[in-house]
Amino acid sequence: MKILCDRNALQEAVTVVSSVVPVKTTKPILQNLLLRADSEGITLFATDLEMAARVQLDSVKVSKKGTALLPARETAALLRELSEPTVTLDSSEQRCRIESGGGSFVLLGEDPEQYPEEAQSKAGRKVEIAAGAMLRMIQETVFAAAREETRYAINGVLLDCAAGCLRLVATDGRRLAISYENLDTKVEFKTVVPLRALHTLSRALAEGSKEMLRIEVGDKQITFAVGSTQLVSQLLETRFPDYEGVLPKSADTTVEVAKSLLEGALRRAAILSSNDMRMVRFEVADDQLRMTAESSARGRADVAIQAVVKGAGGSINFNPDYILEALRVCKLDQIRLDMSDDSMPAKFTLGESFTYVVMPISGS
Repeated sequence: MKILCDRNALQEAVTVVSSVVPVKTTKPILQNLLLRADSEGITLFATDLEMAARVQLDSVKVSKKGTALLPARETAALLRELSEPTVTLDSSEQRCRIESGGGSFVLLGEDPEQYPEEAQSKAGRKVEIAAGAMLRMIQETVFAAAREETRYAINGVLLDCAAGCLRLVATDGRRLAISYENLDTKVEFKTVVPLRALHTLSRALAEGSKEMLRIEVGDKQITFAVGSTQLVSQLLETRFPDYEGVLPKSADTTVEVAKSLLEGALRRAAILSSNDMRMVRFEVADDQLRMTAESSARGRADVAIQAVVKGAGGSINFNPDYILEALRVCKLDQIRLDMSDDSMPAKFTLGESFTYVVMPISGS
């Protein structure tokens, strides 16, 4: 195999595909990328047997057709360091020579015949959504998903499509993030996608892109396809919690506050929050939001900011890290907090289609 390729295009493709390559595995061959060159260009493919990614590139001059297996980590690292606009790959007998800008590098691969074949995805329910909208929804939810593998039921993100609306929902049992986009479809499904699959997908999506992302949901797997990139992932066979039952139906107090003011003040207050009990107290009254935190070893913080308060007022305790994580992906200048007391979940409205529910911390 011998090809001449645009380095940036190849680097972006390798970045997407190598993100499914396992760091640790009992099958070392899976730590490689499969590169296939034919008359239509090249195809890059990788799998960890639970997830697979494929990218096709046609901005390539193919001098000799063929297939090569390349070590994923070293290939990605090498392409990042090269600076010339083009790169040549020439492989034979499980050795691939990469040349660019006067440099020459030889990567030792393995037998491509031993690499797992690309499984054919089965037909399923299909929807389309703008790639930029999907990226926004992923960013507004994945941070709230459970990280512990033992919490299998919520170690993923729910895709809930019904009544012409696609919702992404994530929770770790202490907070819940919901983001949605209205679609022109009558298709309905409810399925849980592994967190890692959405992180991988986000690398292939561009901010604000109007290009359509095709989603196809089968019984046991889901396929995402945008442009020349395809990602296939196994679904989590689990029952996601009833998230609609968690959403607060009413609140005693509504607070509207500038995002920048809240984020800055909360960061300062959180510095003196105890490591053992991460907690900042929100006290609401007289068009003011006061945040206090205390650590027996470090001291006390007391920060007040202006807010528009409607209702009874009162106080409520939050883990500041939960609020700050959500504010980082919030695009609104002005946000809204609906709260009652320490026994009831509070709701933050962080976008036109972005809702965040947080369980408060009980205690004074």
